[in-house]
Amino acid sequence: MNFHSIIKAAFEAALLGAFFLSLGYLIVTAFAIALRRLRNRPEIIEDRSLYPSVTVQIPTYNELAALNCAARCLEFDYPEEKLQIMIGDDSNNPEISEKIDAFAAANPKIEISRRGNNAGFKPGNLNVMLPKSRGDYLLILDSDFLPKKDFLKRLVVPVIKDPNLAGAQAAWRIINVHDNHSTLMGTGIVNIIHIVILPFLKAVTKSAIFCGSGELVKKSYLEAHGGWTSGALTEDVDYSLRVITEGKRIAYVDDLRIRCEVPYTPGDLFKQQMRWAYGVMRAFMNHGKRLFLSRTAKKRTKFAAFVFGSGYVMITLLLLTMILGTINLISGLFGFDPAEAPSSTYTVSNLLYDTAVNLVLTCGMLVSSIVASFFTGFGTRSIGRLIVASLTVGVICMFFVGRGLITAVLGLPMKWFMLKKAGNEQTA
Repeated sequence: MNFHSIIKAAFEAALLGAFFLSLGYLIVTAFAIALRRLRNRPEIIEDRSLYPSVTVQIPTYNELAALNCAARCLEFDYPEEKLQIMIGDDSNNPEISEKIDAFAAANPKIEISRRGNNAGFKPGNLNVMLPKSRGDYLLILDSDFLPKKDFLKRLVVPVIKDPNLAGAQAAWRIINVHDNHSTLMGTGIVNIIHIVILPFLKAVTKSAIFCGSGELVKKSYLEAHGGWTSGALTEDVDYSLRVITEGKRIAYVDDLRIRCEVPYTPGDLFKQQMRWAYGVMRAFMNHGKRLFLSRTAKKRTKFAAFVFGSGYVMITLLLLTMILGTINLISGLFGFDPAEAPSSTYTVSNLLYDTAVNLVLTCGMLVSSIVASFFTGFGTRSIGRLIVASLTVGVICMFFVGRGLITAVLGLPMKWFMLKKAGNEQTA
């Protein structure tokens, strides 16, 4: 086979793979639509004596938004004697730390954990807070998350009903969705996970994956597994794979949504998605083999892990179709293989038609994002903007995701990035 034939065959193989995964996303999305009609009403257990003790952990690094989050936690409708609230302050900005200390002085229920550096990033911070935490469960909240008054007592329902659970994950609701194309794209990504993928996994596999914030983690299981993996860029997925390998389940509370933000600049969105891709890939590289060979973990749990990570397989295939398709077109147009070159009748309209066909064949994730947006009150007038964002910001974002995946596969280090969010610029 010549060069052009090899590229063409590789392109068609990638396109076929992307088509089948896209079809899978459409099926899962249809399933999610059906599930919305069968959702149970939010459940609250009134017997407060059953509530477990909980330590709220708010890791922060130069983020005043942590005060907004802590202020919301102070309002929890939860037994005071069973609630501990802790801010893990890794800030290297003295002014930020002074304001956090002033907030704690004005609110004595707030405890401050400080270690003087940011070693190990977020999981390093959480590990330092772990021995200081008195609760049987840990509620992990990133600084920009804003829980409602009844959030915690609704999140503990699954672990009260089944104490063997490794924990419970709440759904996310993005509050800055309409700011610009970057927030539209970021919201679309989050919605696929929280409105389509995780509800599907809950219904089919009875399990879920922790998402880094809005998560309730059983402390004894975490300690038994040696705590969080220090330096992991997605410590949530890393720990999820470890704990479900041992046969434990994670509940997903899809009727409980916690408000939060996505990055509002393209650069920060790209960095976030690159970091997530790197972290998830490293987690699967480190724990995937053990999970899929585990005799303790159920097959449906292994399937859940695959479905959760399938988005990165899909993006890899989409990138390959774009790159190989472009090489295939250029090699033909410039006569690298005259026998395979497009005929003189191949016009711009033909190119646009082929491109449109390929988009239709691989649009599963985009359709999932649009459908999920309807469920979150997105509004029909914003659908066009979401499509534009997906085909502009989203396309660029895929290359950063690809960079994160390649960096992880090569075993190279990835920096931790401080992301700009509006809440970080406000005080409680």
